[in-house]
Amino acid sequence: MATKNEITGDTLTTKSSNKKYDEGWDRIFGLKAKINQRMDKLQEMMENDYHFQEPEEVYEHTLTVSKFWSVLSEEDRDYIQAAQDAIETKSDISWKRDD
Repeated sequence: MATKNEITGDTLTTKSSNKKYDEGWDRIFGLKAKINQRMDKLQEMMENDYHFQEPEEVYEHTLTVSKFWSVLSEEDRDYIQAAQDAIETKSDISWKRDD
């Protein structure tokens, strides 16, 4: 049975994907996966207080994520800025979680 628009009564059909659609999908969601991997690594570095031992390395890693600034969530942007600030000010506050 075909799906219909409840308001107009028009029949709704789904277009089958094509190569251009598939490439766009991979480009968009591949980027999200890359960002998530890099954010996970940053979180791991910060929560293990690695920024105390190798601040330059952690700061450089923040730059590999912040280059996607326009598509980052507000939460990710805040986390990156907090991490950069902790490194720049040489904060001695631990980011370790109290589990």
